[in-house]
Amino acid sequence: MKPKFCIVGATSGTGLSIARQLLQSGSSLRVLARDPDKARRLLGSRADILQGDVTDARSLRVALAADDKAIFFTVAATGGMDGRGLFASETMIRNVTYQGLVNVVDSARAIGFQGRIILPSVFGADRSSIMIRILNRVKRGLQRNLSERERYLRTSGLDYTIVRAPILTNGAAGHADLRITGATHPLTAGPKLSRDDLARVLVLVSQQPIAARKTIDLFSVRGPSPSDQQLLQQLKRTAADG
Repeated sequence: MKPKFCIVGATSGTGLSIARQLLQSGSSLRVLARDPDKARRLLGSRADILQGDVTDARSLRVALAADDKAIFFTVAATGGMDGRGLFASETMIRNVTYQGLVNVVDSARAIGFQGRIILPSVFGADRSSIMIRILNRVKRGLQRNLSERERYLRTSGLDYTIVRAPILTNGAAGHADLRITGATHPLTAGPKLSRDDLARVLVLVSQQPIAARKTIDLFSVRGPSPSDQQLLQQLKRTAADG
């Protein structure tokens, strides 16, 4: 039987890359999108596409399924969902970035979801840095929303993996050495990571027992791209969240 996955926010960025990789692997995919027509243009008929919004908890219960292997919450941390651009109101930012995740978690629990929630996050979501302060100027309250949504997921009782990343680029996957470590890095202007490489690791950890209840950092350095087995060896060296 094909593994079943759900993506919340798959019409751009990391979510779109995850969707394409899952479909290429033959997985069964359900997508929750505010603009289903856009999702169909991007993904065609290969995915089951439903209309919904993370700020509307009722729409989530229609899209989620108890037997999904994983739910990817890919509503962008810094840009918001499509159409929710820079310098949005602090209330809108919180409704999307924090409350959106809360709505997904609560809906998943309500339907008896037994899979894993995969949350891409940002380096240093729980610590101060110049870059985090800059992001807070652009998206007011962003760091609070990032750290609180991570905490809500960790204490939800659901299985999860949180993958923190540095600044993302649109470069293709497979052209850099990937490193998985514990969640210890502050956000700086230095390390960068391809969205496609991030998507690759998000898909990988969604299916691995050793990724259960872990928060990890992912970044790239110069060198050959590692195999999945090499990435899993790195993942084994990181401790589960206490």
